[in-house]
Amino acid sequence: MDNIWLLTEEKPKTSVIQQILQIYYDDFGVNYTCSERIAIRPLGSGGVFSFTYEVEGVRVDGIHKVFIKSVSGGSSFLDFLFFVQKDAPVEGGNNHLVFAVEETKTSDDESRNTGGCQRCSKFVYIKAFYPKIPLYMLYNDELGLRKGKKPSDTSILDTNMLLTNQVKIVGKPVDQWFSPFRSIDELIKFKNGMRMPPKGNTPILINKAGDKITVSGRLDKAKSIGKIAHDPNIGALSYIAYTLRQLGWTGEIEIVDHHVVQSSVKNNSHNKFLSICKMLDIKMAGITMPTHYKLPDSYWHYEDKSEKVASILFHIACEYLGLQEVYQNHAGCERGYFKSSTGELIALPKHCGEDDHNLLIPDVIMRDDAKRTVYLMEGKKLSTLAEGLTEIEGYGDIEKLYINRYFPGYTVKRYLTIFGGSKTALPHEKVLLYLNHHGRLIMNDAKEPKLSSEIMALLS
Repeated sequence: MDNIWLLTEEKPKTSVIQQILQIYYDDFGVNYTCSERIAIRPLGSGGVFSFTYEVEGVRVDGIHKVFIKSVSGGSSFLDFLFFVQKDAPVEGGNNHLVFAVEETKTSDDESRNTGGCQRCSKFVYIKAFYPKIPLYMLYNDELGLRKGKKPSDTSILDTNMLLTNQVKIVGKPVDQWFSPFRSIDELIKFKNGMRMPPKGNTPILINKAGDKITVSGRLDKAKSIGKIAHDPNIGALSYIAYTLRQLGWTGEIEIVDHHVVQSSVKNNSHNKFLSICKMLDIKMAGITMPTHYKLPDSYWHYEDKSEKVASILFHIACEYLGLQEVYQNHAGCERGYFKSSTGELIALPKHCGEDDHNLLIPDVIMRDDAKRTVYLMEGKKLSTLAEGLTEIEGYGDIEKLYINRYFPGYTVKRYLTIFGGSKTALPHEKVLLYLNHHGRLIMNDAKEPKLSSEIMALLS
């Protein structure tokens, strides 16, 4: 019997899994049921993690089990790939991918870029590998949608382009404010009619003259002058160009006012934006475009290098055991909200204090209400253990400003999770969880005997 295999770069949430199963029911006609408790359990035996998770509490018609595995993309990667087959998907193999999902928690109130534009380039890149699979943008808005409020023009532009390109929107109503663009001129008129950015910023404007369209937009940023590094504009320019092509434009498309220098293009021939330029036949004003571009052999590969392999394992194991998430920002994953004991969701600032210094935040914060303990956990690789030991000493601000305020009377403990290498013992006393490259799990039972034994029991 087949299984469902969800491959993801993110720390999976049960709420998102239910939404994805609902897509499978709504659009593919496969029924499912959920029990009162849906949980994600790490799998393994003999203290060795199999790098696989099982979703408990769901039953899907014709499906044996639902599994999750952590992957990474060679470049731009959608958040979830949904496979249906007996065995785990094989890198670069002949697998049965059913659909792909990009998931965001960002509301229109919180950000004009992250929820749409910045992510749009992902929908372009995946087409080079899977040109015919259905694509979805899933809004898992934890703050809730503000009904009746007109979205920003940026949100309307992003959503209308997604609809134009047959990306289905899930979790956000589209019947009132949104509709596909019907023509190239309609797209140009809408984009050029949007509010201009503050003085000194380069606006994104589309100009059509004869058989050539130019799109203006800055691609570098203050910390990377002359380099392609402006993620929101990378997404916006990529998707505008892609939408123009889908609407039938066969003439030249050139990016102007981009501020990119030739030397950075020569040194980054496999840059995400440059790869999309090659796919869509886009030029950049004043730049000789690379000619030696080759796509990676596979759209994805199993994650076996990132520190988040261990930090996500700790996070999921703790949730399975009944601990509550306070905050998450695993390496390469979407930044979460700070969650108070009453359920209030707080977007943490990037800076704090009178001098506006950086607010240092760990990869995951969990709370054990029974023990009245909060765990501040920083994820590192074995090779960056020393950096982690330094970083966990810098969490005074997050403790003082948020932990102590929202969880008064709780004991705060700071530890590391470490991934990689082949050690068979804890690499340091401040490491609570060590997962070596072979999946061997070692817990710090001297510091946390109860939690350590419970996590180890999941892999017994």
